[in-house]
Amino acid sequence: MSYKYQWLLFDLDNTLLDFNASSKIGFKSLIEKINPKLDWESLYPIYRDYNHQVWDEREAGLISHNDLKTKRWRLFFDHADIEFDPSLANDHYFYYIKNKPFLIEGAIDLLRRLKGDYRMMIITNGLSEVQWNRLRIMKMESYFEHIIISDEINATKPEFAFFDHCDKLMVSPDKSEVLVIGDTLKSDIKGANDFGYISCWYNYYQTENDSDIEPDYTVQSLADLARDVLEINLFQD
Repeated sequence: MSYKYQWLLFDLDNTLLDFNASSKIGFKSLIEKINPKLDWESLYPIYRDYNHQVWDEREAGLISHNDLKTKRWRLFFDHADIEFDPSLANDHYFYYIKNKPFLIEGAIDLLRRLKGDYRMMIITNGLSEVQWNRLRIMKMESYFEHIIISDEINATKPEFAFFDHCDKLMVSPDKSEVLVIGDTLKSDIKGANDFGYISCWYNYYQTENDSDIEPDYTVQSLADLARDVLEINLFQD
């Protein structure tokens, strides 16, 4: 049987692994360590916004991965008027991020169904020390021929260099036969579009696309990806 795509390039966080679930557990534990009287649920959206801001700076090449680790906490602590060492905060938070991964619904079922029919790669802007541990805990490495983590190649999505690195590993297939699947318009989808790959926005947050970045496909679940984009029955024997 022939398939429309030769390669599937999956983002990891909030595409295959539920980063938000791990992040909330880590943040809750940190705030309770600092001061159990603080309301972590009201503080979490503030931290999340600063984290997104700092990741945007990293993806634009404005700061390093090491700077990212402490800057987000420094900005958050200043805003919340909390006195705590940003480096220690990051270490505590990382422990939970690294060791408490959660799957996006249907992720393993999908990978099992795809393996053997497609060649697959992980493409993530995450941090190496975090991503490898999570992948190993969830026993996901065997589904992918390559796992590309931004701080290991000194390039981040949506940079041309990141996708060029992936392209060379795939021995430059026809770009129309490469599908990039990810939850972030500004990194996954823009990077794929700019490089010439086909893009699928996994709209994890189920939000409106108010940007000028246009994915080739939009789905709201991995089941949608299987049915509407890959045209396969996820539950086929």
